[in-house]
Amino acid sequence: MFEFFYNFLDGIFLPLIKSFHPAIAILIIALIVSLITNVATKLLVNQERVAEIKEELKNYQKKLKLAQKNPDLMQELQKEQEKYLKLNTELMKMSFKPMIYTWIPIILIFIYLKHVYGFNGLYHQLYPNWNGVVVYLPTIIAKIMLLDFWHWLGSIFYKGGFPIVKNALGWLGWYILNSIAFSTVLRKILGIK
Repeated sequence: MFEFFYNFLDGIFLPLIKSFHPAIAILIIALIVSLITNVATKLLVNQERVAEIKEELKNYQKKLKLAQKNPDLMQELQKEQEKYLKLNTELMKMSFKPMIYTWIPIILIFIYLKHVYGFNGLYHQLYPNWNGVVVYLPTIIAKIMLLDFWHWLGSIFYKGGFPIVKNALGWLGWYILNSIAFSTVLRKILGIK
């Protein structure tokens, strides 16, 4: 079923996968996906309108804090509440718009990365002694990231496969970490609100 899909993406990414360590290859893939999703957001969402709505909602929140001490002001703000609920709904719709176009490609990338870097995946077949570790983290970073908790949670859902290695990230953790970092930077560069 996925054979055509895997062959297609292998044609694009296999040179990258064979040429680089998994950490670098996944980093590059995360950058590409983050770039595509953030450009889609920039093109599909009116950034000026997002900024206006966020500013109005921020001002409303400030008024609500002040109104906690002033019952008359609170009554006045409650009359305006419907307007701000509509603004919040508009903001949510705007944020979901790019997700409609990018969600399926992102899921397909996850499926592909599992096909490549999962247990008995393409990379494991190429390098049978590979233990599934993409990066080792310093102990303090692993503790800050609650890595033991995530390993424990993963062990509940995924039986078999690679053994858990202390202070190490596999393909999924490394992809998520890079994706968050790249998305944060790209949002600033592209001026996404």
